[in-house]
Amino acid sequence: MEKKELLEMLHQRMIEEIMDYAIILIDTDGTILSWNKGAEQIKGYKADEILGQNFRMFYMPQDREARLPELLLEQATKEGRARHIGRRVRKNGTTFWGSILITALHDNEGKVMGFTKLTKELGDNEID
Repeated sequence: MEKKELLEMLHQRMIEEIMDYAIILIDTDGTILSWNKGAEQIKGYKADEILGQNFRMFYMPQDREARLPELLLEQATKEGRARHIGRRVRKNGTTFWGSILITALHDNEGKVMGFTKLTKELGDNEID
């Protein structure tokens, strides 16, 4: 195996196997394109259940109504990233406090082509 191939494989495995953070790749419309083990553990969905869905489903109904997911993507597009702490929804309907970071991903011309979304579940002592 060539060094470049090994590096690409290790990078992919690094993202897939991190358990403490949900790491997802979304397109410019918020459609989920990739899903790691941390996302499965935190949010409760298997990859085959969630790929192709919109990330809006993780937000509380009042946040969806206020267009928070779209506003975060707009902020990340303009500023390069968006941070937010708030309640999120799991597959089983329970909620948790999550700290999220959405980072814009750019093509060679500087145009946003998608986003990386990191979510960490916060414990009670981490919320303030």
